[in-house]
Amino acid sequence: MKFRYTLAVSAVALSVCSFSNAAFAQSTGSIEVDDEEVEAIVVTGSRAEQGVKGVVVPDATKPRAVLTEEFIATQTSGQSILNTINQVPGVNFTNSDAYGSSGGNLRIRGFDGNRISLTFDGFPLNDTGNYAIFSNQQLDPELIYSVNVNLGTTDVDSPTASAAGGTVNYLTRTPKSDMGGVTVLTLGGENYKRAFGMFDTGEFTKFGTRAFIAASRTEYDKFKGPGEIKKFQVNAGIYHPIGDNGDFIYIKGHYNENRNNFYRNITLAEIRSITGRPLMANVGGFTKAQEETIFNFDNLDTCARTFAGPGVAQNDNGGSGPNGTGASAPAIAGSTANNPLNTSSCSNFFGVRINPSNTGNIRLNSKFTITDSLTFTFDYGYQYVQANGGGSTVIAENSAIVRGSSGLAGKDYNGDGDFLDSIRFYTPNNTRTNRFTVLTSLIWDITDAHRVRVAYTFDRGRHRQTGQWGYLDGRGFPESPFGGLTGRPVLSADGVELRQRDRLSIALLNQLSAQYVGKFFDDALRVEAGLRMPFFERDLENFCFTQTSGSGFATCTSQPVGTTAVPNTGGQIFIVPPTAVGPFASNAVWAPFTAKYKFSPVLPSFGFTYRITDDASIFGSYAKGFSSPRTDNLYRAPIVSVDPETTDTFDLGVRYTTNRVQAQATAWMTDFKNRIVTSFDQVNGISVDRNIGTVKGKGVDIGIAIRPLDWFTFQGNASYNDSTLRDDILVSSTVTLPTKGKRVVETPKWTLGYRAQVEFGPVSAGLQVKYVSDRFATDLNDIKSEAYTTADFDARFDLDQFGAKNSWLQFNVTNIFDRFYLANIGTQIAGPANNGLVLVPGLAAGASIPGGSAPNFSIGAPRTFSGTLRIGF
Repeated sequence: MKFRYTLAVSAVALSVCSFSNAAFAQSTGSIEVDDEEVEAIVVTGSRAEQGVKGVVVPDATKPRAVLTEEFIATQTSGQSILNTINQVPGVNFTNSDAYGSSGGNLRIRGFDGNRISLTFDGFPLNDTGNYAIFSNQQLDPELIYSVNVNLGTTDVDSPTASAAGGTVNYLTRTPKSDMGGVTVLTLGGENYKRAFGMFDTGEFTKFGTRAFIAASRTEYDKFKGPGEIKKFQVNAGIYHPIGDNGDFIYIKGHYNENRNNFYRNITLAEIRSITGRPLMANVGGFTKAQEETIFNFDNLDTCARTFAGPGVAQNDNGGSGPNGTGASAPAIAGSTANNPLNTSSCSNFFGVRINPSNTGNIRLNSKFTITDSLTFTFDYGYQYVQANGGGSTVIAENSAIVRGSSGLAGKDYNGDGDFLDSIRFYTPNNTRTNRFTVLTSLIWDITDAHRVRVAYTFDRGRHRQTGQWGYLDGRGFPESPFGGLTGRPVLSADGVELRQRDRLSIALLNQLSAQYVGKFFDDALRVEAGLRMPFFERDLENFCFTQTSGSGFATCTSQPVGTTAVPNTGGQIFIVPPTAVGPFASNAVWAPFTAKYKFSPVLPSFGFTYRITDDASIFGSYAKGFSSPRTDNLYRAPIVSVDPETTDTFDLGVRYTTNRVQAQATAWMTDFKNRIVTSFDQVNGISVDRNIGTVKGKGVDIGIAIRPLDWFTFQGNASYNDSTLRDDILVSSTVTLPTKGKRVVETPKWTLGYRAQVEFGPVSAGLQVKYVSDRFATDLNDIKSEAYTTADFDARFDLDQFGAKNSWLQFNVTNIFDRFYLANIGTQIAGPANNGLVLVPGLAAGASIPGGSAPNFSIGAPRTFSGTLRIGF
């Protein structure tokens, strides 16, 4: 078999007849290097002739899963691609609603989304500040050709600062050679409305140039509580082939706009009050009445704000909440009796609990054949992000922050002629990112059996974080979704913009990498060796004096500060008011500062696959992973410094493939050092990050596909995960949490899934099920969420027989058995107290645990129906 072939993004999307001939990787260089036998797992809904109804398990050196466009199309219209990969072994995704536009939480082999690299045509999508993944901002599923999952490893040229848990990359379809298009209309529960349209120009030059343009709009109500979700997206691409050897240039553009109201998560304390079980450690086992009460818990639909009156102190809190007292606002309709804990505070008003985002990018992928044995690939991308997470704050008109350095008694914000009032403002933390990425590879085919690649990766993110306050209208809604950044800013008495954050970060990556691929013993043995050498630099600049508060967040101020300078080990200067006891007093501030951090790990990888017989093979791999400290967290480093996270991951697997049965089992082990957690330091009065030591992870991932009959396909997967902490956590000078041997938070020990699909002529139907075992909500493992099982159903009627090519009617049901379950978990180090038991040595039963806090839980979406009409032309 000849080693070299020419395959790129365009070929993947256009000219592949069967999936055994396709490589699904990240950058164009990785696609070009990958052979037709690279993929470890291919999970598709394709009607390809070979394999078990298109489920192909070729030999590969590392575990990798791929889902193609035909599988993606069986899911609910508009669904997030990260929810679609929930059927891959080792992956667990908890969606925030049935449609995917409200976000969610991804875990792969116990690693959270911040430790998983998400890329789009090879370009990184993780936030440059905290490495977060935003699942509701992804590409429309109709435009995704394939999605690739690397379990615990990454490609050698990956432009990532955090891929300890693996990578997820999806590829955009390529415009078709013939003119045509598609229209998709969907209606569903919760007033779901979605329209999608796409047009292919076909070839419009003699060189074969072709393009596409697509747009979609989605709107629906939250499944509980007030508010709605809106999403608008536009995509376009132009593809130009060069010659007849697979060379090409492909330029794509993407813009996405989200306007979402949050779901309010319920806290452990609120669940305990509802159930009457104050010492509850297992969160579950609710009665139907308790489930209804918990389900209805959400943000308030009104904000009853007080009116200003001259000479009388007014508290603009809008109800009996933590900021004061006022007239009670109406609770959510129908929830007054069932939800007595939902306080009437404007801080819980749904109008300020929003998540607006504007994101866009331009991507270029290209490949050029220099000689018969030398190939060059070049990818370039630019991304823009503007987003925040909402929020509001009450401030007194005569507070020191408002007075600033003006010497005035305050500022009359509500115009009643005095400075006696407390005013609520919209206070989001806005993030604006401009990011440039370059991925290049030079590939040399030494012989048909030996290939070498060298690659250079550049990634620079300019991360501007500001928190300009904005005004609320008379109903309590923000005048602008981005506050004072795009709307009317709130000024102090001396004309300074009130804000709680003002800083600039540069996240820079220069990376060199090399890869060797060789085949031996008549291609029975394939060997890969790689070396990734990233050079990370983090440049930080904080522009204002900031007050350290109990939450660890800061509020910029122009008020006079003391002159006592206290240096710390990080080199920054703390300025302390004369009345302060020390640099960590509650009224301490620290001065503007700059800082620079550099990390330059060496990350080797190695893998092999050996074909024992025509039907059976074994494979294995080793990869060293790295996750640099998150840029946001480094701003807290003046108090406590953190080290980068590193992983050593080993995989060993076996595959068996026949015409009717394909199976694969992988055993893995990960040594995870310097795991970083965030906790509240009561001594210093801020939130800090600590390395809690080593985490040992091991497990097994199994996938099987059976086609006993031509019209019936069954795909199943099972994963076992035993990831535990190997060190105790020091939370104060006198208290150590006994976390050694405890399981990693929000990581199920068992996940099981299957999909059964039948096809009879134009009719097809599928049922997919996912079981998730219990998950701990704290590092101490004193609180856990019970196991759950969900099932989704889809049915389709093809319209080809009526002359409507590429058209169908599809019906989807999410959570078909309407199971109540807890989805995302807001995890903590430990519960707030000893739960009536002596869980922590040295603390009395029921005593507060330093750094402990009650976790919170989101509610899984109920049974939801949707219907889709797709018309191709």
